[in-house]
Amino acid sequence: MNAILLTRVGVAFMVEIICRCPKKLIILECTRYPSRDDLAKTIAVLIRTGNMTVLKWAEGVAFSYTDVPPATENLTNDFLQGRMYWSDVIYAAMPEYKPVIRIGTMDVPVIDVTPNSFLRQVAKWLKQHKHEE
Repeated sequence: MNAILLTRVGVAFMVEIICRCPKKLIILECTRYPSRDDLAKTIAVLIRTGNMTVLKWAEGVAFSYTDVPPATENLTNDFLQGRMYWSDVIYAAMPEYKPVIRIGTMDVPVIDVTPNSFLRQVAKWLKQHKHEE
């Protein structure tokens, strides 16, 4: 059992901690850019307009996504059953990881998410399904 012993006002109790990936990811729109620079230009525009956006990288793919928060009863039920929704994913091939892509005078940050098994699986899927858009 994965649990931590906590104490509150002198009373000890166990808290079970579970970490699990979603069972299913539903992406409503996928857009593949012809190059990583084209993708980074889009991200640069988003950053300039005030969005806190960074590119993620794994498995030779740079990508960014917008998740759909579980804001309705149906989405909350789906979320609790392990289904996650992203409204969109934009991506491009980027064979080698670089922490920054320079676009003009702007640096677009790129985070290596390789340690995250869920995002690594998404990157593999994007790489394999680029022809099915």
